[in-house]
Amino acid sequence: MTVRIGIDGRVLTDRYHGIGRVTHELVRAMAGTPGVELVVFTGEQSASRRFDLNLMAMLPGVEVVPVALNAVDVRQLWRWRPLLRGAMVDVMVFPYHLGAAPLLGRPAVALVHDCILETDPRFAPSPQVGFAYRIMTALVARTATIATVSRASAREVERFYGRRVHPDHVIGNGVDRLRDDPAAARRLESEYGLEPGYVLHVGAQRPHKNVAVLVEAIAEVPDARLVLVGSADERFPDEVAPAIERYGVADRVTRLPFVPEELLGTLYARAALLAYPSLVEGFGLPVLEAMVSRTPVIASDVPVLREVGGSAALYVAPRCARAWAAAITRLLADDDLRDGLVAAGAAHASHFTWGAAAARLVSACHSLAGTYLAEAAR
Repeated sequence: MTVRIGIDGRVLTDRYHGIGRVTHELVRAMAGTPGVELVVFTGEQSASRRFDLNLMAMLPGVEVVPVALNAVDVRQLWRWRPLLRGAMVDVMVFPYHLGAAPLLGRPAVALVHDCILETDPRFAPSPQVGFAYRIMTALVARTATIATVSRASAREVERFYGRRVHPDHVIGNGVDRLRDDPAAARRLESEYGLEPGYVLHVGAQRPHKNVAVLVEAIAEVPDARLVLVGSADERFPDEVAPAIERYGVADRVTRLPFVPEELLGTLYARAALLAYPSLVEGFGLPVLEAMVSRTPVIASDVPVLREVGGSAALYVAPRCARAWAAAITRLLADDDLRDGLVAAGAAHASHFTWGAAAARLVSACHSLAGTYLAEAAR
């Protein structure tokens, strides 16, 4: 049976950092799968600096259909049903669950990446946003098949929404070997002033990322340099700039809101280590990106990062700057520890592939579509 899978590709913009990346890689991995046709619905937002939709449209078995709906738009409550009927979609996948709509007339998979806003009210841009988010997520949890990117997120979905996620619907991220080349290294030096050997953090700077703890920690590690890659979120106060001023490390901290995709592998490879102090995550893809780039990782000792990093990372109490400083100092000085983590990380990351993630998603879609068609035929 050939199944036509609709993909909500409105997140393929620079606004949706990790979600856009996951969507892009899943589409690439599913393209050309026997018995699968993909219909990717894209939005009308400005062109992305990261994703080439024209190239996506050239992938085997992929059709790109622009739609005049934002990723979160009340009009989708009544617009999706005729769109899916016209495109002859059998099952719909929403990589960002808030883009999902009830009453589609066919089965849907909604990917809940995390429960960050539910964990702490301070992680929501406002109480109103946090409340609306929970109401919408509760609605989606009752009207769609929920998938998550980690077992930790599945537990949180059950905790906050009372919805058990089937083990087969835990669809972890994959990771590809990132390109590292001399031309990119020269660009990092000439355009960004980055010499190798820095402590690296990658991620949008929001409260749950806990980035200020790294600024405090770097102040206790003489001569260490910290590079923070990721855009600020204007909905939240900037916690990093005051920390830089408070600890007097402006000359040792570099903030880069955006780095082109073609430089990312070299950015990781030239780092002495990745420091990832998040208080909560849905997955934590930079941990694996560092590992495939043969860069050792220090991560917060929280369940999801233990799940993703396994025994191939060092773990630190997330809020303790002194512990972060000690771990950074230790890893910078201990070549044997570094070499061991590099080897373990490369082996560990090899188990996370987009092909495996895509296969799990396709299997779920086939099952849902088959059940739906069988019930419709009765």
